[in-house]
Amino acid sequence: MVEHEDPDLPPKRVSLIAPKSSPIDSGYVQSAEKGTMTLPQRIMIIAWGSRGDIQPVAALATRLLAQGRDVLVFATPPATDVLSANGIKCIEAEENVEDVIGHLFSQLNLSDRSPAGQLKLALTAKKFLDSPDYVATQESDMRRALQAAREFEPDVLLTPNVIYGPFMSIAEALRIPLVTFDLQINYPTSQYPLFTMQVDKFPKSLNRVVYALKAFGYPRTIRSKFDKMRDICGLPRRTYTDGSKFKIWPHDLPQACAVSPSLCPRPSDWPPQKVMTGWWFLNSRNDYVPEPAFVEFMDRRPVYVGFGSMVGNPEFRPMLSTLALTSLREAGVPGVLLGGWAGLSRDALDTSSPGGRQLYEWATENVYEIDSCPHDWLFPKCSAVVHHGGAGTLAAGIRAGRPTVVCAIQGDQPFHGSLVQARGIGKYLGMVGSSNVTSQTVAQAIREVTSNPTISAAAMAMGEQVRSEDGTGEAASFIDRMAAAFTYPWPTQ
Repeated sequence: MVEHEDPDLPPKRVSLIAPKSSPIDSGYVQSAEKGTMTLPQRIMIIAWGSRGDIQPVAALATRLLAQGRDVLVFATPPATDVLSANGIKCIEAEENVEDVIGHLFSQLNLSDRSPAGQLKLALTAKKFLDSPDYVATQESDMRRALQAAREFEPDVLLTPNVIYGPFMSIAEALRIPLVTFDLQINYPTSQYPLFTMQVDKFPKSLNRVVYALKAFGYPRTIRSKFDKMRDICGLPRRTYTDGSKFKIWPHDLPQACAVSPSLCPRPSDWPPQKVMTGWWFLNSRNDYVPEPAFVEFMDRRPVYVGFGSMVGNPEFRPMLSTLALTSLREAGVPGVLLGGWAGLSRDALDTSSPGGRQLYEWATENVYEIDSCPHDWLFPKCSAVVHHGGAGTLAAGIRAGRPTVVCAIQGDQPFHGSLVQARGIGKYLGMVGSSNVTSQTVAQAIREVTSNPTISAAAMAMGEQVRSEDGTGEAASFIDRMAAAFTYPWPTQ
């Protein structure tokens, strides 16, 4: 879909018979003509985040590669290792997400739910994100991504809608189709609240009001990044190429939500170019070789506990480790403790007291500690999964058919936890640091989800549904349909 200056160069696309269901009619979308449609062959994806954010992109990229496409991913390290391990061409951003999260949160106690603690968190984040060094890194990555796109000449660009949302202007600069993607609900609807809120906590009649407030406030907080990207791309700041108003959020462009409709059905009030594809799972490479002792321990059907990429100050690690291990002991179950970026471990316990030493000794006998492990190998062997509610861990646990206990820390996690509770596949306790999340409440939740046959049956049934879905296949088909039939506010070929 890129115009070549040399007319002798072959086109980078193939033809296929358009499925009858592929044309979509609505405001921006035109009906595709019967017969053939061009299938985009060169696809560039922009990706930002930790492993839970990058691994779904790797899953989609491998699906596209298997279809004979050429894929390039511009992504933030260190989770780019999952791309290279799967043979996906990747250009690493200068921004390192582990470093960013470390700078943001290493001096903060993420379990501090007091107004002062939340204000400090917001001010610290704003100070870092507005710092000259970070702004310069972002600008450098914007220029590098644009240059990479010009050299790769993609037929379609995929970009996320959150931190790296400004990169969508690259598609307009290159005059190619664009598809944005999210790992959460991220478009106005009356049926769900914002993805940072809990479902069923407020009247649905207020959902649209909250979305309107975000549409008023969010674009103002991130406009400077969009302005910078549009300047770099040589585009007007306030209008698209066709003269229509440029929209930061919510935009009217094609948008794929990589979430299972089994957990979160597609809102009926979404326009047709907004779809729920299902989760994007990376197929197991079957090269994981666990230690024999680990295999033997898993025969005990332990409960998994992990908090992924959550990082905090020196107080946060021992607090979270103590919460996890005490909860397992009070529930009377063996556990698998994943260290993650938070560094959860029995070594973080305060053993200066008899109680701390007793907990350490119990954990030595009853908890197996790991730094990392493929979720698709681990979770089916567990009796339940306890975690923060991050998108990647949530999807893997549900796909395995295991009951879930969510103890949220930030972002989209309360939304995910409340969905788990609403669907009857586990429990949502609240935010870590609140009175709702203690070793007693977590232990009680573990006992309930592992002994309640109704919860177990619901979790198994949803896991079966999710395993029958083809998220990456749906996403690939959606990309093709939008490239063929969507009318963009800039000229495309």
